[in-house]
This record gives sequence, C-alpha cells and structure tokens, in this order.
Amino acid sequence: MTTCRSEEEAKLMYKEMNELLQRAGFQLQKWSSNCEVFLQYLNKENTNLDQSIHIKANDTLKVLGISWNRTTDQFEYTVNIGAVKDVITKRNVISDIARLYDPMGWIAPVIVKAKIYIQKLWRANLEWDDSIPEELLEEWLCFRSNLSNLTNIKIPRWMHLTENSHRELHAFADASRSAYAAVVYCRSIDAEGKVHVSLVTAKTKVSPIEKEVTIPRLELCGAVLAAKLLYEVSQILNIPKKDVYAWTDSAVVLAWLKGLPNRWTTFVSNRVSEIINIIEYDQWGHVATDMNPADCASRGLQSTELSCHQLWWNGPPWLQDIMVKSDKSDFFTHEEERVIKAYTTVKESETKFL
Repeated sequence: MTTCRSEEEAKLMYKEMNELLQRAGFQLQKWSSNCEVFLQYLNKENTNLDQSIHIKANDTLKVLGISWNRTTDQFEYTVNIGAVKDVITKRNVISDIARLYDPMGWIAPVIVKAKIYIQKLWRANLEWDDSIPEELLEEWLCFRSNLSNLTNIKIPRWMHLTENSHRELHAFADASRSAYAAVVYCRSIDAEGKVHVSLVTAKTKVSPIEKEVTIPRLELCGAVLAAKLLYEVSQILNIPKKDVYAWTDSAVVLAWLKGLPNRWTTFVSNRVSEIINIIEYDQWGHVATDMNPADCASRGLQSTELSCHQLWWNGPPWLQDIMVKSDKSDFFTHEEERVIKAYTTVKESETKFL
C-alpha cells in the first residue's frame, strides 16, 4: 500500500514494480486505486495478457484488517463478533476481544477498556471455561453492545501533506491507575497558511498488576511510550527531529526530564535517559489535563462517545493556531524520586604498639 503524488508517478511505479517482480517470475494479480484514470490505464495495459489482472471494483476493501473506502478515501471499521452466547465464559470474551483489530491505534480509547477488562478477568482467577461472574458480566455485555457504534467512525486517509507544506509531529502522553497511553498528531501548514491536524497513531498499555506503581511513575512510562512513538512516526514520514514535540500534563515528569538522570532513583533515571536520547527537554511542554487527548486513551471511552469526540480526533484546539507555544515555567525542580545520599562517620580507634 502506497501513495503517489500524480497519475504519472503511479504509472511509473506500476511499470517498475511489474518489471522487478517479473524477473523472478512473479505477476501482481490485484490492483485498486481511488483514481479512475489510473484504473483505466491498468485495464488498457493488461488487455494483451493471457490471464487478465483483476481490478477491485467495489467501493471498499480490507487493508490490514481495516476497510478502505476508495470512493470517499476514508478508513472504516467493521465489527463482526457474532451473537451473544447463552453461557459467556472467559474463553468467549477473550475470543471476541481478539477480533477488535486496531493496528494504528485509532480506536485506542475503546481497545484499552477491553484490555483493562481482561485484567479484571485474570484477577478473578477464572478458568477458561468458567462462567463470568454477575458483576463482570453486566460490564461486558454493556461494552459488547456498544461496539456496533464503531462502524460510524470514518478516518480520512489523506493528512494534507504536500511538497510545500510545513510538517510537525505532536505527541501527547498520559496515565491513569489502569493504563498509560501516547497519541501522535501530524500538524501541517499549507502554502496558504491553513493549518491541518490529523490523528496518526496511538498506543496503550495497561498498568502492571503484579505490584502497585505510583501515578507519577506511570506518567513517566507514558512519556517513554510517546517518545518512542514519535521517533517511529518521524522516521516513516521523514520529519526532522527539530519539528517534533511532546506534551504531558504531569509536572513531576517535566521536573524529572529537567534534572540530570543521576539525580533520580534507578527506575526514573533509566526512563529519563531513554526519553532524552530521543527528544530533548526543550521540545517537551505542559498541557492541561482537560486538553490532553491521551487522557481519553489512558482512561478509556465507550464506542458511543468516541465517534464524536473532537479532542481525540483533532487534538486540543490550540494545535490549529499558526504558532504553538510551550509552557514549563513552573516545573523546574521536584524532590520526588531523588536519590538520598547517606554518609557515615567512623572514628578511627587508637592503636598502641608494644
């Protein structure tokens, strides 16, 4: 799956791809495009072949488990988890959750609720074919019944990236007691000065259940996740490091990033070093909690809420401004997780020689 800037570029790609694969005896059999002119070119090119190449004719096709509507040039979600069984077991629930395929993390606020629910099942010490207890069953049936609303979600494929546009990446990190998350937006400014903001990708991880982890530490884990995600996306979209930015609503995390790693305990020190090696402290900023879209993914949303949740799909409103300003003025120092040095004075005893 790829994108071409013009019909001529698409034709050249088609020719070179076929020539390359035919050297090894391979022939591409299926093509689809949102450009009718290119599809007509393919039909014309393949009239002399013994075996005609099939051109996908309907409006939608699956791409990595997600439907792409070539007419509207949008990605869409389909939900196919079947009817509710008479007896719902842990095996049934895990099987249904596994059908929620979201490689880009666009519906991460819904998926994270499923991940958190799986943790609840494990805490209940259920066997695979045990019935779900009443208190967990009601929660699952409510979540399951709302999944059909995912079909209302439409994600534009094009992110308004042109040759002359200025591009930036903005990552947001957040954590709750249940999970931590990161989400990345692409911000492009075209030649006319118009700002376009697009959701690119997101990731979530549930909090560990083996031991209790403090919220500041989970916020730091979210910052690590955001930094790694920023690096991956910047490499794919070829966006220089100077044009990537990260945001968190945690004053403690910003204080940790400001201080030298050796000032903090091992847990914090290792993660601060990992973050700073990817994105410098000056590229981090503070965002209010109610303006942090990663909060949606760390706490979770029902699918009925997600489809019309503007903060999640478009990021905070100030991303639409021509100039985005960062504020860290109140987060220069913090004593939490500081390494405490202890000194012991030993008085040397007198030694007598006989």
